[in-house]
This record gives sequence, structure tokens and C-alpha cells, in this order.
Amino acid sequence: MGMGRRRGLVAGVMWVAMMVASVWRCSAQHRFHLVHAYSHLDGSTAMATHGRGMSSEYYRTLREHDQRRLRRILPEVVAFPISGDDDTFTTGLYYTRIYLGTPPQQFYVHVDTGSDVAWVNCVPCTNCKRASNVALPISIFDPEKSTSKTSISCTDEECYLASNSKCSFNSMSCPYSTLYGDGSSTAGYLINDVLSFNQVPSGNSTATSGTARLTFGCGSNQTGTWLTDGLVGFGQAEVSLPSQLSKQNVSVNIFAHCLQGDNKGSGTLVIGHIREPGLVYTPIVPKQSHYNVELLNIGVSGTNVTTPTAFDLSNSGGVIMDSGTTLTYLVQPAYDQFQAKVISASPIPPSQISDSQGNKRYCFIYSGRIEGYFPNVTLYFAGGAAMLLSPSSYLYKEMLTTGLSAYCFSWLESTSVYGYLSYTIFGDNVLKDQLVVYDNVNNRIGWKNFDCTKEISVSSTATSMPVTVFPSKAGPPGAFVTTNNAHSNGASFSNWLITIASLPLFSVIWAWGT
Repeated sequence: MGMGRRRGLVAGVMWVAMMVASVWRCSAQHRFHLVHAYSHLDGSTAMATHGRGMSSEYYRTLREHDQRRLRRILPEVVAFPISGDDDTFTTGLYYTRIYLGTPPQQFYVHVDTGSDVAWVNCVPCTNCKRASNVALPISIFDPEKSTSKTSISCTDEECYLASNSKCSFNSMSCPYSTLYGDGSSTAGYLINDVLSFNQVPSGNSTATSGTARLTFGCGSNQTGTWLTDGLVGFGQAEVSLPSQLSKQNVSVNIFAHCLQGDNKGSGTLVIGHIREPGLVYTPIVPKQSHYNVELLNIGVSGTNVTTPTAFDLSNSGGVIMDSGTTLTYLVQPAYDQFQAKVISASPIPPSQISDSQGNKRYCFIYSGRIEGYFPNVTLYFAGGAAMLLSPSSYLYKEMLTTGLSAYCFSWLESTSVYGYLSYTIFGDNVLKDQLVVYDNVNNRIGWKNFDCTKEISVSSTATSMPVTVFPSKAGPPGAFVTTNNAHSNGASFSNWLITIASLPLFSVIWAWGT
């Protein structure tokens, strides 16, 4: 997966800020408004407050969103019917705006931590489907209009790393094809071209242009419903965007996110060395397609409640950390053991509530604050790392049809999504209010309880002067990069600060340029 290659001394810090709808230019203070994209929906911010809470139909929508999301990130193990629709309300997407070629051509692409290869629609595009209900401009990359484009042949290393298609060694181009678990697919050939962005030297407010090379797929045949012009992989392989930038000494292959749990779902994504004290780490499980870690046990009110073998690596490859999944899914018997212990440790008995489809779940009829009233939960991981969770991490507030409010379990049995498959996935409801670090340099994931409204200390190298990243109530989506004027291999990239804005469908626009 490319973890052992040499890292350059000149690396970068990338700041990605998430916000809904509105778009502004960069401010001198580099402050940004950050909002989780589901926050515009009823009840999404009321989990630990006296708000109205979500309806049972909205809760069902979250589950449907997760089902589609998990079909996409686990294509090699999940067998689902080939089908699709253009219901963007239940599609989890992160958008990013990138610029490719010389002169730059603009594209909106889906950012996916469960994928590696980047691709965009290309000329000639014999089958490029687009959804009709997303207000994004349609763009198709024309390689012939780029003076900086280079071809990838079958004998090039990039072809070996990125292509899963048969390649004829007398061919001048390297084909690629990817079939996703939801039935969508992309096929075409690989090329290499310039990725453009803005950079600002430290202490200087004047923006200049910066570039890096990116190997990506030129997609000429897409199937299914795609809401964007393509996709950028944020996974662990050498062909992912973070890995390619790291190989060119543009940025380090470490990123982190911090999602606010009670402030309209705000969040920050940072690429660089996280310099916050108190982080604990657990190893990334090797030879897995996703960010898997080894979970040892779950504690409720200080008591371990799950069978030690429930999360055996030989059975499920550990647990997957995925902020793109809304809820959390536990394998059996861990799910029943966890739920039973929470119920026994709670001050009031639960009731069984049925949704419109007849699915039953346990809920506590209660309208007060849940912090300090219901038990805390601790997750124990390999390497001695532990994650402390408050009740809002496993309970959500729901407004019942009777007019009463209740707190229901937001952790679900994994078979409710996978059928006979057993996977544990920690989604957004667990990862919120945590600074979570994905360290692909040292093959580990770390975290700490964190107030995501506070600044984050990040640096371009493990020992260089840190940069303070400030979340804010308002800010721009325009991109900029601050540099330390250090040079390596002719490059001048160090501290990256790049902003994004989100569309109101669990999607984020990452603006690389103005």
C-alpha cells in the first residue's frame, strides 16, 4: 500500500473547513464557518440538547444513507443487486473542486476515503451520466486542450499501481476500470497532468500559484448515477491523492478531522503533523482496503461487556473508522451485549418503538439532558488506546408521533445492513467531538476528546513550527496555501491551508482555486 516509501522533508499542512450552502472569499484571519451537511435536516443537531429531535422517517433516511455509503466503500466483500437511483438525500458524497491541466480546467469531484484512484469525465465520453437535481456545472476534461498532459503507458509504474485492467504492453495507454458496490462503475485510461492551487508564503497575504502532478483516470465510460464530474481517492494506496502529494513533498500523508457534535455538525479536516498533546494511537490493521483498527472491548460505566472474540481480526478485519457513515454498526454478539448493559445501567427502563416499516428499537422516553444521566461508554483498542464516549454518541433524540420525545439507540446491529456479513463500523456519531488522526506515515490512527470549536495545532514536519488552525463562525471557500519558503526538488510547498464549503446533502466542496 506504499507506506514504506521515503517521505520528503518539505511537507504540507492542509486545512479543510466544512460549511453549508454559502460561499465566501478568504479572510485575513483564515477563519471559516464549519457545518456538517446533515445539519439542515430536522433534528440533526438536537442529540444532546432540548431541541425537537429527529423524526422516525429522518432516522430511517440516515440508515438508508449508510446502506448506500457502505455498499460503495466495501465493494469487494458486499454483494448487492446492481441498481441505483438519483435520490441525493440518501447519497453520502463529499465534493471537492479541483483544477487540472494547463490552462486549468475546473471539476467537482467526490472525495472518498474508501477509494484510491482519482478520475474525471474525459473527452470523448461515450457514457457520462449526471444527476439532474444537483446544481453543479457539468465539466468534461479535454486532454488535448492541456499542454502539460502526459500519457501513462503499460510499462509505467503508475499503470501497475493504479490499473486493475489487463494492459497490452504494446499499448500507448494504460486502461483502468472500477466497479463499485452500488452498481456504478468507471472505465477509461490513466494520464498524468498538473493539479493547480493557490499558495501564500507565511507572513505574506499575496497569493501565488502552486502546482503538483497528479496521475488520474480519464473516464470515458461511466455507469450508474454520478452527482459529480469524478472522484478523488483519499485512501492508503500510493495512487491516492494524499500519497501522490506526499511523494512529491507537497504534503505529508497524515490527515485529521474534528466534527462538532452539538454546533450544527461543524467540522475541520487538516492534513499535516497534528501537534496537539494527549493523542492516543492504535495501529492500522495491515492489508485492509479501508482504515481498519483492532477493537478489544467495549466498556459501559467502567465494566467490559463484550465478548473478547467479538471483534476478532480473522473474522472481520477489525473495525472500520468512517466519518462518511452516519451511524455505528456492531457485530453480534457485541451488539446485544452492549445494548443490554446500557439498558441495565440506565436510570429509566426503555420502551420498544416501531417505525413506519415495522422495525423495532429501544428508546428511552425522556426529555431532559442525557449527559451525566445515562452511562458513558469506553472503547478499548490495541496498543492501550481508549476512546471515552458520552451518551450522545450512542443515543439520538427523536420526536415520536405521540408528541413525546425519546432517546433511541443510534448504534445498530451490523446485520441490519449487511445481512450475513459481520462488520463493525464506527460512524460520525462516534467520531464527533474527537480529533481523529489518520497517520499513514506511521500506520496508525489516533484521537483525543476535543472541543472542535477550538484551534488545532498543525505543522508541516514533526519538528517544524506549528501553524494554528482556527475554526470560526464565518469564512471563505477559496483555497490558499501558506509556505515556509523551504525548497525540495524545486518545490516550494510547506504549510497548506485549504478551505472547502459543503453542499446541503452530506457533501463538501473543496476549493483548490479561486
